[in-house]
Amino acid sequence: MTAARPLPRYGAIEERARSRPCSDQLHHHKGHDHSARAPDGKLYDPIYFDRSRQGRLNAADGTFGVLYVAQKASGAFAETFLRIPGRTVLARDFVAGKAYARLRTTRALRFICLTGRGLARIGATAEVTHSGLPYDVPQAWSTALHGHKARADGIVYSARHDDQETCYAVFERARNTIEEVERRIDLDDDWFWDLAEAYGVGLAP
Repeated sequence: MTAARPLPRYGAIEERARSRPCSDQLHHHKGHDHSARAPDGKLYDPIYFDRSRQGRLNAADGTFGVLYVAQKASGAFAETFLRIPGRTVLARDFVAGKAYARLRTTRALRFICLTGRGLARIGATAEVTHSGLPYDVPQAWSTALHGHKARADGIVYSARHDDQETCYAVFERARNTIEEVERRIDLDDDWFWDLAEAYGVGLAP
């Protein structure tokens, strides 16, 4: 697969757009460069719309940013700490460099569905969100969907590292609808290790 397929008729995308209630919670583990802190030790803002070419659903041309969040804390864990398949131990400094944030939306957001039947309806396959590097194809899809006249707020997709978890790539046009509810800097707590245990992951000696 070398190029994104053309978008279907407007109605198909409209029908697959989903709304989230204003009080819906979103979960986020990463900061800039996948770390919670800058080199000088200052905390990064968890509401970060990435304009680099590093994210799977980032803009191909860097013209808009994308915020990656999950529907549940377990989804955020999977997409942050399970990125190396087969790794069952986490280094202490790696965990210490992360933080957790719970976010919420202030209005209903509309997402284009890249899961289940939504894939076929827009002429895509799960490879868009589940294939490996390079990210040329998913970024081309994201850029095309962002520019479509449906003006969705982002893309909903299944987490690559746990396909039962739902994740969202929120477009920067929805920046003013996301606010922070809670932030936890120290992840060395029971709730975090309960998530790790569920995935068979532990802390390195």
